[in-house]
Amino acid sequence: MIYYFDSDIAAEVGVNAAVILQNIAYWVKKNEANGMHLHDGRYWTFNSRKAFQKLYPFWTERVIKYSLKKLKDEGYILTQQFNKSKMDHT
Repeated sequence: MIYYFDSDIAAEVGVNAAVILQNIAYWVKKNEANGMHLHDGRYWTFNSRKAFQKLYPFWTERVIKYSLKKLKDEGYILTQQFNKSKMDHT
């Protein structure tokens, strides 16, 4: 599999986070094009850390958790829970 990332973003948050951000951006744009997952005026996507680990088997769940936290802390992604079940944190 081939992975893409923005080198400017990678310089700010690291290559791992930049690769994950590229994946998130792809799915958000796809959802926007298909008119799916519109909440609070924004298009969203969802995934679990375990699912990201299947996409990126060379990273541990801890690396993925840190990368997502870095993206959130630096303002690259927003997180929100729109699930009806409070137990579902995707």
